[in-house]
Amino acid sequence: MNRTEKYLSALRQIFEGARDKHEANLKSAQALSEMSGDAPFFTEILTAHLQKAGSLNTLHYPVVGIDIALNEYFGLVANCWIPLPDRSTELSTKAIHHHGDMLLTTVTAFGAGYEHWMFKTPAVVDAEKEIYHLELIERAPHPRHHVAFVDAYVAHLPLFPPDMTITYALWSSRFPTTWKDKVKRFPGVSHNSRRLKELAVRLKLAKHLEIKVVEYFDFYPTANGFCGIRNREEFELTSNEDYLMSLFHVIQQTENEGLAPVIRKKLQSGEKVENPGLVSELLSNLETGREIQGRLAPAHYQVPKANFRKNEILAALDAQDLRFGGQV
Repeated sequence: MNRTEKYLSALRQIFEGARDKHEANLKSAQALSEMSGDAPFFTEILTAHLQKAGSLNTLHYPVVGIDIALNEYFGLVANCWIPLPDRSTELSTKAIHHHGDMLLTTVTAFGAGYEHWMFKTPAVVDAEKEIYHLELIERAPHPRHHVAFVDAYVAHLPLFPPDMTITYALWSSRFPTTWKDKVKRFPGVSHNSRRLKELAVRLKLAKHLEIKVVEYFDFYPTANGFCGIRNREEFELTSNEDYLMSLFHVIQQTENEGLAPVIRKKLQSGEKVENPGLVSELLSNLETGREIQGRLAPAHYQVPKANFRKNEILAALDAQDLRFGGQV
């Protein structure tokens, strides 16, 4: 049994034996903490990622994501956070947001970590003007080996880290696992889940299918408090060149230069690689120790209502307290 199988087996036993998903997440903290100190485990999942077809052809999201597992009980992913070009830690990585009925337990496995903010479930103040009241629960670092839990409908916000940081994120619904969750994991269903959900909402079947429909998941600070964003806008996916720079940055920063033969084998296998020249150049840098910088584009950190500074959040908290006297 390899490391991945060992950890996934342990997590599955926890979820199968727990009274509910909250207990399962609580009991999973120890396994996640153990993962965070197990460097060969990251090498193992990184190797599996690199061996997947098309793994070098991805476009770039602000985070390099590595899927580890997805089953009827939980999902597990490694998020590799790329720092800003100037290494500033004052900027938000995305809008203040919650994940609906999903529970999140996260542990930092590599790097300095990031500052993490949590808020109570946003309360509607003026639906027509999309004004919400957000109450700060916690503002704290999320350093290496630290385990954090984000409950359903609790809004939170990671800020950009000072260096490349990796977290393992364990996701689960707060509801008990049923036969419907097993069906969702069938390839034909999981690959089309977004389309099926949209169709269910249009046909007003959401309640029957136990699909939770929430209008506002994202929020941003203003001079007068906080506003909700009705229609979530995901970050633009930038070039494959950006992704390759960040992927090789992750490989180098985690001292996984030994995986160069795995990548070279892909180049020689006949599999289509979008940018073989850049991959070869980055392989050479990896093997010779030449520094490789991650690459974020302005579309990843200059997005209105998604990227804002800490002082803007603090000003919005003060403004709403003045406006509502701390009451909603």
